Amino acid sequence: MRITSIIASILLIQASSAFACGHCIEDKIASVYDYAIVSKAVSEKHTVVFFGIEGPLVTNEDSKQKIKSMVEKTNGIDPKSIKLSMDTASLSVAFDPNRISYAALLDSLEKKIASKKLSLYPLDTVTQMPKLKVASK
Repeated sequence: MRITSIIASILLIQASSAFACGHCIEDKIASVYDYAIVSKAVSEKHTVVFFGIEGPLVTNEDSKQKIKSMVEKTNGIDPKSIKLSMDTASLSVAFDPNRISYAALLDSLEKKIASKKLSLYPLDTVTQMPKLKVASK
């Protein structure tokens, strides 16, 4: 099952880059990006993962809280790192790769949200802070 999840993730990443212009992906990531969460995760050698959500997403507060509650119960996730945007159908979480692998994380999250007929597709991961470029005069 893990190998299947990894292969599916790789294919989805390649497919999304082939069909998407990038702006939609960037909007999805931006809607759940939190600099403080990313900084904390990187300093703890954790990984932040950004996902798109597919399926019949009900965009109300009750549905949002139910999905967050499902995600919080996943082993290895920092519950305070969960960011969910119902408007852009996006999710980000920080996880400890020493406690759970990416494939196991994806598999666990997929099983949890399948009850709502939803699925995830990977958008990006962050394991280190990006290098800043300083503009010269």
